[in-house]
Amino acid sequence: MRRLPPLVLGVLAVASLAGCGQSNPELIPSNSAQALQQAADKIAAACSSEDRSEARAQVRVAEREIDSLPRAVDARLKQNLQDWVDRIQARIPEDCRAEETPTPTPEATEPPPEETATAEPTATETPEETATAEPTPTATEPPPEEEPTEPTPDANGGVPAPDGDGDGEDEGQ
Repeated sequence: MRRLPPLVLGVLAVASLAGCGQSNPELIPSNSAQALQQAADKIAAACSSEDRSEARAQVRVAEREIDSLPRAVDARLKQNLQDWVDRIQARIPEDCRAEETPTPTPEATEPPPEETATAEPTATETPEETATAEPTPTATEPPPEEEPTEPTPDANGGVPAPDGDGDGEDEGQ
């Protein structure tokens, strides 16, 4: 019941204020004010229990009470009460039903991705810096020098050629 309570409260306020003036014949008599207040309470209870039929029945009770008010009651006051009851009657279809709660719509869901075996990352050790030893100078001996040899005369008395065949060219090596 969303808006009915303010409407019912309006009827109650008008009825109860009007019933306070017993000495003024233009106001609502207290017994009529109490009957209107009871009808308003029953309308509110019927709407709370989503019973629209009972709410409409109680609206008719309130209308009969308004119609039975003495002729001395101010016409504008009667019209205000009737306007309030008419407004309540018009709102019964909306106000006397269960509040709609949004029905969750199923969302398209994708199946969870299949888990694949993946190698867990392994921690890679950061190599520690190690001092490298400076190369120590080593005494290297120069290759042995060949001692120049003097050519020895061959059997013919000549000096052999370096390649040994006497033509000065190296062959087949």
